[in-house]
Amino acid sequence: MFKSTYYEIKYRLGQSTVGLIPLGAVRNQGPHLPAGSALILANYYSSKIVESLHPYVFPVDRIPYGVGSGLISLKPEVLSALIVSLLEELSKLGLKKVVLLNTDVLNDSLLKELVGKPPVKNMNLLQLNVWEHYPDVQALEGEPKAGSGGAYLTSQLLFIDRSLVKEDRIKYADSSMGVEGNASKASLEAGETVASQTVRTLIEKVEEFMRK
Repeated sequence: MFKSTYYEIKYRLGQSTVGLIPLGAVRNQGPHLPAGSALILANYYSSKIVESLHPYVFPVDRIPYGVGSGLISLKPEVLSALIVSLLEELSKLGLKKVVLLNTDVLNDSLLKELVGKPPVKNMNLLQLNVWEHYPDVQALEGEPKAGSGGAYLTSQLLFIDRSLVKEDRIKYADSSMGVEGNASKASLEAGETVASQTVRTLIEKVEEFMRK
């Protein structure tokens, strides 16, 4: 959006029916993954949704910081106020449906409160927690889908951009380093399966929301 002109954005808004706000976090994901891994996921999945449903989905730039015990985090009231402000602005621009695309589990309860009591009149909100839509992958059986630095996240990062993963450090990725589950189960092949199926599911969910 920031590379478009004012007039290009206004034209795009005229075509759009749904706004999309991706939310990530910057926190410990173990010794092998970037602290901004959730943000990388948010960018990846939001770009796939926008690309597939162009021009009907209007993307808002991602919110990088989440709540909770992050390396850099926001107070819940600050993140809530930021989201509400964005929703108000999108409402003024004519968007009455907004998707909150969330990639960090610590943001979940705050977003549920916003969706439960929509803060902007006549606006419908849809919260999509990406981990809730991951497929079951046999190679990752028993692994937590929302685990910090775990096999599901590591696999996806291997597929999205392998250069971001410090593979020689995966063997040190355990609970003492803040990692949930067994990251050594991760593979590029599992990441491709998770990412491709999750993309399809998220697109379907947004399409359903658009039709309501």
